[in-house]
Amino acid sequence: MALQDEVLKVVSRVIKVPEHALSSDAGLGMVSGWDSLNHTTLVLELEEAFEVAFDFDELDRIVTVSAIVESLQAKGVEG
Repeated sequence: MALQDEVLKVVSRVIKVPEHALSSDAGLGMVSGWDSLNHTTLVLELEEAFEVAFDFDELDRIVTVSAIVESLQAKGVEG
């Protein structure tokens, strides 16, 4: 499974939006339910699902599906 598909599954579960309603451009404030509180939960879920830790500085950058995928790839996560 591609990394983006795996990320979409986590985002869909946390934000409670169907996967088909999400795209690589979907992100914080652009998707109903993806607010700052759910974003914090999402970050924690992503860290657990992919066994990574995001730096404080990254939190401002990983606000879209594509940015999350790029950050995970930079950490060596493959799909």
